[in-house]
Amino acid sequence: MKQVLIATLLLVSIDLMILSCSNQPEETAPCCTMEEPAAATPTTLPDTSLYLLDSEWQDQSAASRQLDDFRGEVVVAAMVFTHCAYACPRILVDLQAIEDQIPAEQRDQVRWLLVSMDSDRDTPEVLNTYAEDNSLDTSRWTLLHGDDFAVRGIAAALGVRYKKDVNGNFAHSNVITVLDREGRIAHQLQGLGTEPTPSIEAIQAAVAE
Repeated sequence: MKQVLIATLLLVSIDLMILSCSNQPEETAPCCTMEEPAAATPTTLPDTSLYLLDSEWQDQSAASRQLDDFRGEVVVAAMVFTHCAYACPRILVDLQAIEDQIPAEQRDQVRWLLVSMDSDRDTPEVLNTYAEDNSLDTSRWTLLHGDDFAVRGIAAALGVRYKKDVNGNFAHSNVITVLDREGRIAHQLQGLGTEPTPSIEAIQAAVAE
């Protein structure tokens, strides 16, 4: 009997709530209105994204940059230093050869990124002069200067090994890396003068995604 009484009271309470809600004017009946959907939040980066590195950089115009500024673009990256007499000029030639083989309609979707490993000498001003001397279109090419900590972090992420000598120059591995729009490594080209077709195909595939 007690259970029946409790059940009856619950039903009466529910009926009263429904009646109360239906009798209120629409604009003053919050129990009858739908909640606004929550605003969409930006998707998180994949665990393998280079853009998870939160290091600080400056580009050739001395503007502050972070790696995730390039999210949404296909990026072709290499580490160089401007005082390099042999390997780095050849890396740049290889990059420009790849750029020339990207169809014109896709080039605006590709960012060419040169990251200096020479924190002491490759200031933004030096990088800007380097870009001008090599006719790099800075609407598509970005050159980055960072401190030693930032350089070590990105070198580790890209698998680039380097060592500074007593003259301030660097022995280093030669790697061209294609990053997809989320900053994941899509392809790496090892060495100098290497057949670039796999990199070109990786760039085009990443652009098409």
